[in-house]
Amino acid sequence: MAVTCPQPVDFLNTEQCLENLAGLGNDIYVGLKSELKAPLTATDNQYSKPEFQTGKGLYKVQCADDKQQIQGSSLGYRKGFELTCNFSIDTVSPTGGKLARAINNNDIFIVAKDNDTSQIMYDPFRKVKFDSGGITTDTGAAPSDDRMTTFAAKLSPVAYPNLYVEEPETGWDSLLASKAASSSGL
Repeated sequence: MAVTCPQPVDFLNTEQCLENLAGLGNDIYVGLKSELKAPLTATDNQYSKPEFQTGKGLYKVQCADDKQQIQGSSLGYRKGFELTCNFSIDTVSPTGGKLARAINNNDIFIVAKDNDTSQIMYDPFRKVKFDSGGITTDTGAAPSDDRMTTFAAKLSPVAYPNLYVEEPETGWDSLLASKAASSSGL
């Protein structure tokens, strides 16, 4: 029996969630590798700008804090590096549950702005993974407590401690799936 994985969504925008209108943190962008026109190519640790199939694109996640950069750590001599990306969203809701399932079950890549550059967690042959406990939800003891879903993504081994990606001249929002779908009439 085939299982259909849920599609990611542009998450915590004004149409979907009123709890996070303050925009407390940075955004990350999630893409499905299956929706790329072709696998990204790299020169050393710099990947080309992603190009998507018609009507497809990135999914934007507005995070609850400003700590969403992708970091690399050594796996030991001649073993490469492991990339990690930790981010959290500031709500627990059915939409958040759909996002968590989509991110956990699809073959994704993650883009995070890092000042004037854009880091990427991507490899054409390996999957971004969320280990057991890599996606956790804290609903708090009382309704007034913080409600948070935290994601901890890993990709290894890769050849460099930091991977970068060429940003579109019009910014990452120009590659959103919601914009691509509306411009292609889907």
